[in-house]
Amino acid sequence: MAYLVLARKYRPQTFEEIYAQDHITKILKNTIELDRTAHAYLFTGPRGVGKTSLARIFAKSLNCLKDGPTITPCNVCENCTEITQGISADVIEIDGASNTGVEDIRDLQKELMYSPSNSKYKIYIIDEVHMLSKNAFNALLKTLEEPPENIIFIFATTEPHKVLPTIISRCQRFDFKRIPIPSIIERSRKICEIEKIAIADDALFMIAKKADGSMRDAQSLLDQVLAYGKERLTLEDVLSIFGIVHTDVYNNIMHAISNKDATAIIQLLHDILDKGNDIQELLNGILDYIRNILLLKVGIEIPVMSEAILKQMQDVGSKFTENELLYLMTLLVKTKTDIKNSNNPILVAEMSFVKLSKLSELQSLEEILNSLDDNESQVVRPTQEKRAAPVIKKDTSQPGTEDAKSILEKEIQEEKPKIDKLTKEILEADMDILLNKVIKEKAFVGNYLKNCKLSNVSNNLVQFNVASQMPFNMLDKNKAEISEIYSNHFNLKIRVEFLFQKEQKEQVINNPTIDDVKRESPALADFIEKTDSIIN
Repeated sequence: MAYLVLARKYRPQTFEEIYAQDHITKILKNTIELDRTAHAYLFTGPRGVGKTSLARIFAKSLNCLKDGPTITPCNVCENCTEITQGISADVIEIDGASNTGVEDIRDLQKELMYSPSNSKYKIYIIDEVHMLSKNAFNALLKTLEEPPENIIFIFATTEPHKVLPTIISRCQRFDFKRIPIPSIIERSRKICEIEKIAIADDALFMIAKKADGSMRDAQSLLDQVLAYGKERLTLEDVLSIFGIVHTDVYNNIMHAISNKDATAIIQLLHDILDKGNDIQELLNGILDYIRNILLLKVGIEIPVMSEAILKQMQDVGSKFTENELLYLMTLLVKTKTDIKNSNNPILVAEMSFVKLSKLSELQSLEEILNSLDDNESQVVRPTQEKRAAPVIKKDTSQPGTEDAKSILEKEIQEEKPKIDKLTKEILEADMDILLNKVIKEKAFVGNYLKNCKLSNVSNNLVQFNVASQMPFNMLDKNKAEISEIYSNHFNLKIRVEFLFQKEQKEQVINNPTIDDVKRESPALADFIEKTDSIIN
């Protein structure tokens, strides 16, 4: 007999063999025991988590000849055997990707007219149902809502968002979870025991981690490892077969980043590439390594191969802050994108790794903004300067010597502008300076002020005309701050007000007469009459 791959050989045949989907298997078993079987089910979730396998088990439970319907199908009767082999006449498996059109659905509807041949239910399992066209879905609606007696539909899909809501509303939906690493390791270990293969626990962990929540992927990877042909399989074998970088390399890279050693980082990068490892695989690995360190720092437990690796990650994490780890991950994610779009991926990777070594010299945006705020607060503006009283020793030996207070008052008086009253001419001379000060304080307000028209200056009251409603609202809201800037500039108490005045559009006279022209321009009217011109 031809070799049967592990994913098919050890495919689940009972509810108990479905891993990490207890929330679904419990409901399905209850529906069987309570005789509350629905006419349509939708199984959604990632690849390799047991959607089609559970659909077959559910079909066997309903159609088992020995005890059915039952939650423990016998797997030996004719119906169970045929369903397991995929050749049952009453359990029809349809590939949604190959039968996408309306005609395929019409053929299916014709088959629904025939009752089950040797079973209680006729069950249709449509895999990758999201591949059906919109017209095909619509053709299925009525049949799906009111199917013939003893007909059950089970849909499976990895992309439920592509299934029409009208279809989903007619089904009982079950969302499958990704299978956790411990469950994959447990199942893989049982398979190795049955196959009498010796394999290290850390090798099983790496296979489960690479499977990324898919039991089928894990069994396919395990099949590939078992074909290596060694008496005992180790972690190094798994790393070599799949081109995975060892965590020690990531540890060395993180230490080099901490030590600002760009030479060591580039050398580690070249060593990895010289062994034939893929750059994207390397970046994915170090991203996952940094992610695990970050999770440890925030107090979240993570599955790791051993206590030694856990301690290794904790030691590395003590050298970095959470913000630094986030920056590293952001830079590496950007590098992955840049490499995809580059003709020289090694150069892009080298540049990125050199940047990693300069981590301590880089500042976050938040730090830059904070430093700018600090610098700005330390700058003493002329309008807000608070002068300290000069320390002047009073010389009583000389007649007419002024004390410190009188000297200070004299200096302040000399600094004040020699104006008692603000005029329009004085204001217009300093208008640009004042505008720049407002823009520096509040850019949006300054830009609106730039377009205002000065209308009046009297009794230290400055009035501007504003033609639009939104600028007027903004300026009127901030008139106190603007008044303060003007007051500080002139050392006078100045009030600034804004008047909303819509711009009057110039009235255009269509087809003017000679009398209209005379009113507007007598000279032009005289010229028209003398030359006998025509008014257009």
